[in-house]
Amino acid sequence: MSALVVPAVLAVVLAASSVGGPALVRAAAPALTRVPRTAVLVLTGSLLLWVLAVASLSLMAAWMVTGPSVLPAPFAAACRQCLDAASPFAPTTVDTAIPVVMLLLLPAFVLFALLGLGTARWLRRQRATRSAAQALADRARTARVGGHRVLVIDDPRPIAFSLPRRYGGIVVSDGLCTSLESDELAAVLAHEHAHLRQHHHMILTLLGGLTWPLRWVPLVSAIADAIPHYLEIAADNAARSHAGTPALASALLKLGAPENHLAAAPGKPLPGLLLHAAGPDRIGHLVSPTRARSAVLPASTLGIQLLAFAVVVAAVHGPYLYVVLSGCATGV
Repeated sequence: MSALVVPAVLAVVLAASSVGGPALVRAAAPALTRVPRTAVLVLTGSLLLWVLAVASLSLMAAWMVTGPSVLPAPFAAACRQCLDAASPFAPTTVDTAIPVVMLLLLPAFVLFALLGLGTARWLRRQRATRSAAQALADRARTARVGGHRVLVIDDPRPIAFSLPRRYGGIVVSDGLCTSLESDELAAVLAHEHAHLRQHHHMILTLLGGLTWPLRWVPLVSAIADAIPHYLEIAADNAARSHAGTPALASALLKLGAPENHLAAAPGKPLPGLLLHAAGPDRIGHLVSPTRARSAVLPASTLGIQLLAFAVVVAAVHGPYLYVVLSGCATGV
């Protein structure tokens, strides 16, 4: 029975990180904002490892319990042999009414279910995006502005956003070209080009497919909401290095609220795939970044959590993988 303490402790830690994780992500923001691309990697890695660590609970339980056999005798014996070869707890087991094979198949079943739901939603969004982008292209003209190939729409408002390259790439309005100074326009174009060059749309597509079925988990929801912000900061950094901070801050102020950008796209909206140079909400970070000292501890805690989940995943999934690749019998 003492062996069950390990998965019980892991379950408590995972539950605590799920509930307390959003506050930790918010508290670490001032430090993560300084390194937005690293922040995206850390948060995405934390999300993936948290999911794999949750799957580890079922795999650990399969090591520790003995249930009724639902497989034919030869297969049941081989399954038990593989489990004993992988388990650091064997031969300690607890009798239960749960067939062990169900514990082994549960993570795979849940993974395939999540992939199926995520893929179905991705296909729906792709169709909606393609339709809306086509409607946008029908009213736009292709031009070269500031050395970039862009789609120009006839709109007096200052509008700039980017779609995936296959749907048109950078989109600007006539109003943007006339209302911005040359250095401001260069900053905005550099911002949108950074989205394309750094494959931010692909990141958001993969993130959306992974997180949508798990949005009810607070940690997953917090990470899914935070990553687009860091992608915008990463694009800001590229624009700052190209055109300077004053030009970018001035351009963002003129661009105004993000709702103006979303309203510019006719037809169905393009949530998750439309990246825009948002308005004044990021100007404060550009001209007066938040002191990161208070966020060092939360950011370090996120890093430690990432490392801890990686250790758990390696310790649980690794033996299974090794035993399967080595043919089970070599570990007995």
